[in-house]
Amino acid sequence: MLRFGPAGVPEAARNAEEGVRLVSEMGLQAMEVEFVRGVRMGAGEARRVGRAAAELGVRLSAHAPYFVNLNSKDAGIIERSRQHLLRTMGAARDLGAPIVVVHAGFYSGMAPDEATEVIARGVSEVREAADGEGCSGVVLGLETMGKKGSWGTFGEMRQVCSRVGNVQPVVDFSHIHARGRGSLRTREDFASVLAAFEAFDAPFLHGHFTGVEWGPSGERRHLEVSSASPDFSLLAPLLLEKEYDITLICESPAPDRDALLMQDTVEKSRPKARGAGRKA
Repeated sequence: MLRFGPAGVPEAARNAEEGVRLVSEMGLQAMEVEFVRGVRMGAGEARRVGRAAAELGVRLSAHAPYFVNLNSKDAGIIERSRQHLLRTMGAARDLGAPIVVVHAGFYSGMAPDEATEVIARGVSEVREAADGEGCSGVVLGLETMGKKGSWGTFGEMRQVCSRVGNVQPVVDFSHIHARGRGSLRTREDFASVLAAFEAFDAPFLHGHFTGVEWGPSGERRHLEVSSASPDFSLLAPLLLEKEYDITLICESPAPDRDALLMQDTVEKSRPKARGAGRKA
């Protein structure tokens, strides 16, 4: 199944529960609950939001705080990052969300392999602690990152996922495009990203998409999907070929509208049935 939805609660909503209902009324099937400045949702509220989402068929996910860094030179930052991640995992459990998305960390002056070792250790500790708190049903999703100073390539994630279970990549197509200085230019480029994800043998694909402005160091800022940087119309028909579950969260400056645009683009990419449109 293909699902589309916005990053965050729609602007017209007063709270997350109302946001879920608005998302459903729009004809969308997913919403990412953004805890990017910290988890400020109690268990009771999270369960109410989760019940509403389940009733309406809206797939929830959760995004951990942006200030998480499992590879800081400051041990205190690493410990606080673990705690922020654990709180996000607990919120996702209460929401019924199957995945928590995280920007795992930075290189912090280390070589990539050295940084990967530290991050793998942190991910393993978070995973073990989360499982002990009843969060084994929540996948920890490591987001592919758009800036060259940020940890988060498929190769780096493979080293972590081969050692820690219940962890998988979150495919941010626009981050990959920006980090590669505009690397997603053709249908084949997008196909190679999907193939790289499939090599992880994950049960579902959770991804992000937006337009993006990039420079020598990678991502600069998000743009609307209509910017075609990268071009979603090249990805849309490929998604229809996949048999696994796919959820794409729109992170553009207009996430609700652009999630609908992405959904409409996919529908227009469906092959027409033989004989469709013929006159009687």
